[in-house]
Amino acid sequence: MEICTGQYRYLLSIYRLTAEKRRIRCVDIADDLGVTRPSVSKMMKCMVRMELVEPDYCESVRLTKQGRELAHKFNSDYDMVYAFFRRMLRLTPDDAKEHAFQFMTSFPQTTVHKLSDVMQKSIEASQKKRNSAEIHNENPQN
Repeated sequence: MEICTGQYRYLLSIYRLTAEKRRIRCVDIADDLGVTRPSVSKMMKCMVRMELVEPDYCESVRLTKQGRELAHKFNSDYDMVYAFFRRMLRLTPDDAKEHAFQFMTSFPQTTVHKLSDVMQKSIEASQKKRNSAEIHNENPQN
């Protein structure tokens, strides 16, 4: 499914807010994204048509099964793409966030997955190296 940068931002916002709160309202999304409530309402109508958000979003915003699956898939890739821009390119958190959203919605999903996989392996290698150094420091063999 092709979605634009704005829809992507909303989808991830709802997904992440769901993990933090039991009930999500449009005002919560507006606060999270720094947009107006009318903007959220307009996007919710669009996302209902795309079958990503349940139609009764005025009471509580809930992702559909399709919306949850898509958001879950995007969330893990987003985290790795964000880490690339933040750690490797040393962008500010705001710039890394913006670049990650642009990358995720502009490049083919295969490219996004490849970058995500490379970043995941890089992080795992760094953690192994760090753990090995800690073990070596705890048990020096002199």
